[in-house]
Amino acid sequence: MLDGIKIEDHPLRSGQATLGVMLGTECHHQAVCEGCQRPISDRFLMRVNESSWHEECLQCAVCQQPLTTSCYFRERKLYCKHDYQ
Repeated sequence: MLDGIKIEDHPLRSGQATLGVMLGTECHHQAVCEGCQRPISDRFLMRVNESSWHEECLQCAVCQQPLTTSCYFRERKLYCKHDYQ
């Protein structure tokens, strides 16, 4: 079981001063969702087992219910408690 799904806040970029420019180097890293394999440009992303997820992609592989507070992980798939058992 994985308790405490981590939510990371990604500040929205505004104007020309991106993080890479402020640090003096270009920063090309963008998180990719483990569920849909698309880049995550949302303000918030979910982190489970060192993987990033869109909030809407973080759902049970069986019943498709959103996983908001905890989840279970087996064979690279996420489950709610009921479907994991």
